[in-house]
Amino acid sequence: MTHDISQTEKQKMKLIRENNFTIGYITNVGNKRATNDDAVDFIMHPENRNLKMFVVADGVGSSKYGALAAEYLKESLLKWFSSLEPAYINTPPTLKSIFWGKMREINRDLLNLYNGQGSTTLVCAIVGEKETIIANSGDSRGYIVGSEGLKQLTADHLVWFKYNDEKSILKDDIRFMIGNNYISHSIGSSEEDYRPDIVTVQNDDYEALLLFTDGITDIVSDAKIKFIYDHNISPLVLLKIIDEAVNSEPELISEEAKQRFINRTYMINPQTKPGKDNATMLLYKKH
Repeated sequence: MTHDISQTEKQKMKLIRENNFTIGYITNVGNKRATNDDAVDFIMHPENRNLKMFVVADGVGSSKYGALAAEYLKESLLKWFSSLEPAYINTPPTLKSIFWGKMREINRDLLNLYNGQGSTTLVCAIVGEKETIIANSGDSRGYIVGSEGLKQLTADHLVWFKYNDEKSILKDDIRFMIGNNYISHSIGSSEEDYRPDIVTVQNDDYEALLLFTDGITDIVSDAKIKFIYDHNISPLVLLKIIDEAVNSEPELISEEAKQRFINRTYMINPQTKPGKDNATMLLYKKH
């Protein structure tokens, strides 16, 4: 097993490589923010290293204590996972139930701590012996790479889906939408009976998991993410995707996309804005 950790004023990266997998994350403050409100980490269960948890959270920028909420969520989940009985982790229906319970507890804690002024998104994955569950809230995304290529498993919880026909907007359009960072669900806001979305996938159905905050997916298309993944080894995948999100040239909206918004041009930006937000990615790749 090898460990690689690097940190600068703007960027932090951590990588663990073992015989049968690589886990790594990278987080960058971006070009517009003074602080990083994202929180990211991973853990292997102390009783069974085949059981893993990955957590990526993005403190909501409009909330006063978003960064603290993201850090609290991350630390609470990792501590909870390390104390779980392995049998629970390997029984997905039971795991879902107790995970929902834990998330409601964390939501109440954040409401009590910050009175609705400290909220955060979440995308997290729990890897069991045979199955993986992926939970999300907000616009942080979870993907797998498998036989169908790159596939997003999570849903974006965005406010403007309430006011526009979601089916008439392609996913790639979201990167150019004004207000695409207005989320409809977050942890620690005002939802008393909070539950994140949870999906289950068989471990044999994927070779890699990729978790992102919107600081990446608002800038980098799925096609570009897949291209970088296909053409680089694990450490470079992290470095190149974060570089694309933070330092690339702005991408112009396509003429085809403009036509979809021909009567509502007020909803779109003409180009992406690399580095506009904190950007974080976690990669789990099986060898």
